[in-house]
Amino acid sequence: MRLAEWSVQGLEAARQRIEVLGRDLAQGPAELANVLGGLYGALMTGMGVRAFTYIAILLLVGIGIEWLYWSYAYAALRAAHPPPGAAPRQALRPGLRRFFLRVCGLVLFAAAAIGASAAFSWPRGVQELVVAATLFVVVVRFAWIVVALVLAPGHPRLRLVPDEAGRAGWLAVAAMLVVLLLAFGRFASDPIERLAAAPHAAGALRFATITAACLLLLVAAFAFFGRRSLAPRFPKSFVLALLVAAAYATWLLSPMAGTIAAITAAVIALLVGLRELVFFFWRDQEDRVAPNIVLSAARFVVVLVGLAIAALVLEAPLASLAATENPVLRLTLRFLGVATLALLTHVVWITLRTAIDQRLSRVPPPGAHRGPDASSRLLTLLPLLRVTAAVLLLVMLVLSSLWALGLEITPLLAGAGIVGIALGFGAQALVRDVIAGIFFLAEDAFRIGEYIEAGGNSKGTVERITLRTVALRHHNGPLHFVPYGALGTVRNTSRDWVIEKFNLPLPVDADSEKIRKLIKKVGEELMADAEVGHMLLEPLKGKLYRVDPGVKIFRCKFRTAPGNQFDVRAQAYKRIEAALKTIGVGFADGKTVVVTT
Repeated sequence: MRLAEWSVQGLEAARQRIEVLGRDLAQGPAELANVLGGLYGALMTGMGVRAFTYIAILLLVGIGIEWLYWSYAYAALRAAHPPPGAAPRQALRPGLRRFFLRVCGLVLFAAAAIGASAAFSWPRGVQELVVAATLFVVVVRFAWIVVALVLAPGHPRLRLVPDEAGRAGWLAVAAMLVVLLLAFGRFASDPIERLAAAPHAAGALRFATITAACLLLLVAAFAFFGRRSLAPRFPKSFVLALLVAAAYATWLLSPMAGTIAAITAAVIALLVGLRELVFFFWRDQEDRVAPNIVLSAARFVVVLVGLAIAALVLEAPLASLAATENPVLRLTLRFLGVATLALLTHVVWITLRTAIDQRLSRVPPPGAHRGPDASSRLLTLLPLLRVTAAVLLLVMLVLSSLWALGLEITPLLAGAGIVGIALGFGAQALVRDVIAGIFFLAEDAFRIGEYIEAGGNSKGTVERITLRTVALRHHNGPLHFVPYGALGTVRNTSRDWVIEKFNLPLPVDADSEKIRKLIKKVGEELMADAEVGHMLLEPLKGKLYRVDPGVKIFRCKFRTAPGNQFDVRAQAYKRIEAALKTIGVGFADGKTVVVTT
């Protein structure tokens, strides 16, 4: 029922607004002609000449104060230029310095001109006109300072936005024309309405300037952004034109709502273009951590600034808004709070995720000939940290959003605790797996890329680790997903070093000391070999192990990094066989017994 009443009230307000616009357009030209005629007649009187003289004096005072400022600050302005060939990010700091210097000069001009107006005795309404004219000049000059900072027409190395088509100059002209139209409509219509008592002329002037500005924005959207797309077959010009049309249509129905719609459209347009702008500053680097963080923070700041400007335009007393009894307004404020929390959470998540992904990209993949180090530890823990951070941030965002919407979360937390206990009893195996996994990871029992053997004939190379299971790739190819609770005792064969042992059966009449020295010499040759020498941590050694009927068993051993023992053992067999042939000694039975204990 309330929704139907609000709809009827909204339609009635829109109808009245359209009727007002119709009267303004019908009666405005005649009223404006009368205002201009009265102004011309006033200027021809002595009072008008005196007021005009005072205005000229005020302008001279403002210009003189600003000239005095620039006589000292111009050297700093000239020095605030980036070196030739500087990247956009390097041009930002000198650009901000130039912006600050120019804004200071503009503030001095405005303060001097408006302050000096208090020293004269003005006719009724003339001081308001002087202040309005001064503010118009200040707004236009400030807009030019911003355009010169961002677009820098005629100075490509000072430009802070991408301009592949070379249209920065025309875009600057369009932006200044829009500012001129909107500023003139704003600062000229108020004196006409209040001082000249011509509301229809003021309304017609506002309608003409805003309509012309919107048409110019539509033309600029298709002229400068027609080839840029947000997605395939979805040009950015369509989005910008839709925002302009929506804001203009809203203004036609309600001036205040139209102003808020214009602010919203500007915020959305900035959010759409922020990614391209931010990454333009980091186009010379492969690092993506900083731009992703800056992009999230910039989106957050843009939304907050848009909300602040909307509050200023509405002249909203924040204290009374917080205590208002209007359900729609209270719900709107709460949803704004939720949106702020979501943006802040997004900034934190992008910062964490980008930092983790960037660190993971620098971690080398696990290899068979690389021992465990800090990199393999990072490769194991960082993906789990990323998932854990995402879950925690999501839970915190949901709880904070419920609290911001006015819902009591204490019973919810208590209920969640009871449900958690019930789930714990009903899913003991799941809880056991998760807890066991936490202790396995805390004790650094295994890492990504290591070969482990566990209870239940589970063995293989660790390929992936989740919160409940570990994925083991068997050396024959199958991939086994083993819950942590089923691992039991874990034997890690890829940690630190391994000692490889094998036996050589030789004839019983072989000289034991000669064989020992031969094996030692082979070990020295392996250490000096460029192919396998770097794999050995201790050289190959051998000694008589036992004597059986008709055979002597010599035990050989060496130490390598995990995974290298197979290549070294193959080279040792090959060299020992060749060395035995040179001294005329053969194997006792033609077989080699390998011992891996």
